[in-house]
Amino acid sequence: MKLSVIVPVLNEITFIPLYVESVSRFADEIIIADGGSTDGTIEEIERLQNRYAIRLFHVQQSGLPYTEDWNESVVRNFLIDQAQGDWIMNLDIDEMMEDRFAEVLPELMNRSDVDIYQFPFVNFWGDPWTIRVNSPGDERWSNDITRMWRGKQGIRYRDEKHHCTLEAAEGKSIWSIPRGRSDVNVYHYHYALGSKIKFNDNRRGDVNVQMNLGQPDWNFKPEQYDIVTRPYEGHHPEVVMNYLSRRKGQESTE
Repeated sequence: MKLSVIVPVLNEITFIPLYVESVSRFADEIIIADGGSTDGTIEEIERLQNRYAIRLFHVQQSGLPYTEDWNESVVRNFLIDQAQGDWIMNLDIDEMMEDRFAEVLPELMNRSDVDIYQFPFVNFWGDPWTIRVNSPGDERWSNDITRMWRGKQGIRYRDEKHHCTLEAAEGKSIWSIPRGRSDVNVYHYHYALGSKIKFNDNRRGDVNVQMNLGQPDWNFKPEQYDIVTRPYEGHHPEVVMNYLSRRKGQESTE
């Protein structure tokens, strides 16, 4: 059984080397669609192609992220069409699997009664030692998330702009597919590493960055719900720990 990992990117110079090093431990191929990066992302991917099984495509992003003009589903479906593995994993560039995933993956792929998998989703908030959890009215944090399915089953993304939703063949609900749950964590580092913010991150109003200007305010309190956090006491993937160690060393010499 082989696994294809698919990921769209746009200006992800911080995450590219971490992601590729992590994913290469369990993926048979990494398929990347770049949407027009200008920050060195493409050059870094091309450098990594000398060591890893990466297939790079250029699919220009249209529209602005999280708006009705965004072509995210088109890009993600393009990536699905390129995948050659028996299984497909849609792991985003700012996400890392728990290190033990490589050990349990063969067992997951060899199950004949499951065609799609969910994983616990751990969202870091502001730094790598704080996680955000669900609160009333704000139920999108630290849920299980669908991140892997059997290939050639007709699973694709619904033709949507703002949202990007998986669906089964013939437009059926993704929940109609036999599914399983793994206890291996997916770690989401979007708000913890690198710039910690991207265009339109204030669309939910919880980082207090107006008009995409300024830095996120991690203590901001939206009117609609509470932002609930707690300390993270677990382990990070090895590649992230190495990155944090290097960064600490650099800061100590500045």
